[in-house]
Amino acid sequence: MQVRINQQNVTYDVQGEVGLTDGRVLLASDDDLTAGTAWAAQGYTVADFLPAAEQAALREGLAQLVRQALGAAGRPVPADFDVAHYHRVVGDDRDLHLAVVNRTKEYQQAEFLPLPAARLEQRVGELCGRPVRALNPWDNERFFHLRIVRPGKADNNPMHRDVWLPDYHNCLNIYVPVAGSTAQSALTLVPGSHHWPENRTLRTAGGAVSNGVRFTVPGVLGSAEPLDVIRPNPELREVLLFSPYLLHGGAVNLNEDETRISLEMRFWGA
Repeated sequence: MQVRINQQNVTYDVQGEVGLTDGRVLLASDDDLTAGTAWAAQGYTVADFLPAAEQAALREGLAQLVRQALGAAGRPVPADFDVAHYHRVVGDDRDLHLAVVNRTKEYQQAEFLPLPAARLEQRVGELCGRPVRALNPWDNERFFHLRIVRPGKADNNPMHRDVWLPDYHNCLNIYVPVAGSTAQSALTLVPGSHHWPENRTLRTAGGAVSNGVRFTVPGVLGSAEPLDVIRPNPELREVLLFSPYLLHGGAVNLNEDETRISLEMRFWGA
């Protein structure tokens, strides 16, 4: 499929059986946590997140989780290892990378989040103008995730909406840079697409296959018009807050020598 990312044409590979779509706008019948904000039409915002000391503590604590995951996978690194160099340790070893990802893809907030979840809930609530909780009502779990995308590797998931999975309706997502998040590697999204009808794009019926890797989430197969994709690229002091109804993901890390690592966490209305 052909897309434009920051005005550059990019082709990416997604495969799977075509799913049935209709003219529904999924967000129209759900709780829209962007409603009433200055960024409701775009579906995302980039803003200052936490005070510098707290942001640094969050970032370093998350980096330490990556170091621990490398050690648990059999590749111990020094306590001061720069996790942006993750790819130098893992290289092209797909099994090793998956062993790390299996540890970093889901953490319990109470045990592993470097700051109290209530602190993040407070700030996200300020940004969307209403109280929120990092508690998924679908399963009553409190998780967060670390996304690790090596430069030039097929670690990125396909372009998708999170709400193509049933347990991510009615929430907001955050993307917090931990390491290697740049204008060449940060999360990509399609502004305004949270209000698009489902039949504006084609998607897979089930989990998509992208670059030979199978994902749980369905993926976009095509669009009637070229998709204008951007990388909002939050700085280290900032957060990207975005609707899970937006089309997002699907872009490779174009950094030459930096792995992109980011915190992903979801919030529902309290």
